[in-house]
Amino acid sequence: MTTLTVQVEANQDDGDRYYDPGAGAWVFSNSNNYNRIGSDNQGMGADSITCYFRFSGVDIPSTATINSAKLQYKLHSNYSYSSKSCRIYAATGSISSTPINSDAALTDAQAAKTNVYTTWNLATSSSSSFLDSADITAVTTGIIGLPGWDASTNNITILLTNPTDADMMDTWEMQVKAHEVSSGADAVKLVIDYTEAAGATSNPAFLLFLDN
Repeated sequence: MTTLTVQVEANQDDGDRYYDPGAGAWVFSNSNNYNRIGSDNQGMGADSITCYFRFSGVDIPSTATINSAKLQYKLHSNYSYSSKSCRIYAATGSISSTPINSDAALTDAQAAKTNVYTTWNLATSSSSSFLDSADITAVTTGIIGLPGWDASTNNITILLTNPTDADMMDTWEMQVKAHEVSSGADAVKLVIDYTEAAGATSNPAFLLFLDN
């Protein structure tokens, strides 16, 4: 069994998206110290806050067996909301071949996500260490099994989406440290344990997307 750890490598490879009622438009950002998943109560209903993480250099052949996979992340601030969850999806192919640098690009990536997802029940924490997401073995297996995986750049975007709605009174969000912090040392990681089939060859570049 082999363990592969890949970390977000550039500021443009993580970001989030939220609705600004003042501007009457969705706002995309990949330049903050943290990225958010959650739901904003604008007074007229709940608007989702979603985010993404792009990984490159993920060297796993399509013939490999994924034994386990997860994200590792650091909190920007203590997380104390209960009974909240989101979904973890992935996107790959041409949509993930270049960094996401606009709201339109993130929207396109979210539209190109896999059918398979993992529900992540978010746990309260005040830890300053790297924490683990829910297991995303099924999502990862689905991505490397797509036609053309071994012949492509194999970038994968992980999307955090579909957060639990905000209630009538409160907004909620989990803030995850971005690549901008500590020269990238605190950026999100993708950790995959896999077993390579006999005679298989590896290919680089994996992109992870958290969608809402």
